[in-house]
Amino acid sequence: MLRKLDDNANVDMILTAIIAGVMFAIAIPIIYSVLGGINYTTVDAALAGTPAANASQNLLTNLNTFFTIGPIYLVVVAAVGIIAAVLLLRGR
Repeated sequence: MLRKLDDNANVDMILTAIIAGVMFAIAIPIIYSVLGGINYTTVDAALAGTPAANASQNLLTNLNTFFTIGPIYLVVVAAVGIIAAVLLLRGR
């Protein structure tokens, strides 16, 4: 027995990419303005010798990785939705 696929799934994939894009557009200025207001020199000096000594550098590295990979996620999700929509229209 064949299962009927959801006709709205393609639109939902594209909508997910749009929502993620808006989330990134809002998050980037907020995060970097907050991080720009922190004086990491004094924070790191105050934490010297503690397990959290390199937390600020690790935070910046991880955020950089996240916001570097994020646009790839957007492109992949949107591409999957668009390709699926085209294949669905082609099959009709």
